[in-house]
Amino acid sequence: MLPLLLALAACTDPDADTGAETAEPDPMADWVVGDGPLAPVSGRAFVFGPSGNLSLEGAAVFVVEAPEYATTAEADGTFALEVPSGRPLSFRVEQEGFTAIQSGTLPVGPEGVTQLGFQVPITGTTEMMAYASDIHLDEDRCQIATTISSASSPPYGGSGVGEPGATAILEPFPSEDAEGPIYFDFINDGFVLPDPTLTETTIDGGVLFGNVPQGEYTLRATHPTVRFTEVTIRCRAGVVVNASPPHGVEFLE
Repeated sequence: MLPLLLALAACTDPDADTGAETAEPDPMADWVVGDGPLAPVSGRAFVFGPSGNLSLEGAAVFVVEAPEYATTAEADGTFALEVPSGRPLSFRVEQEGFTAIQSGTLPVGPEGVTQLGFQVPITGTTEMMAYASDIHLDEDRCQIATTISSASSPPYGGSGVGEPGATAILEPFPSEDAEGPIYFDFINDGFVLPDPTLTETTIDGGVLFGNVPQGEYTLRATHPTVRFTEVTIRCRAGVVVNASPPHGVEFLE
């Protein structure tokens, strides 16, 4: 009986040193689907950058938190599926030869989500963008991008429809070895390139943060005269997150 009493005393004694470390909370523990009724989700996936004859027809589109909720893209890149409502969810598109892209994390109510856009680069385009950004992609981290869009931006974005003069902020600010913000320079209607020397958005509106540790973040932007929406980002190892229009950092007023 005495050994048991001593063990209980050690558990209740605030000064007792058990040598055990307190477990860190798991940032992904709440990344689950809701228990509400099924809600409709629809949108379009299209090729980011030079497309040629490339198509995303047949690309897999699914809920990251519950991949059994899935569909495939049509010839024009459009898709539709139903997902449980009640909690924020992330969506992902995958196609051979392309970089898999995750959306921002969006609230899903009974009305669902419309105009969910995916800007999907071929693998070579992603590698070129990383090279231009001077980012050595870490598979244990994630890469985050968005378009800071102007009032004139069409639903899925486009060329030269960003809000110039904005500054992107990722909160909480990641560790020192994360990189960014890196803004995209607008070269012409068919070509943009990340430029690490830029300190604010151009009319392209593109921005990225490289090698961000796993966790949940808020992506927002500041501007002298314009307000923008905010986006929740669930950063998973090895994932490229692109919060594309109209569910990126959008012109508010």
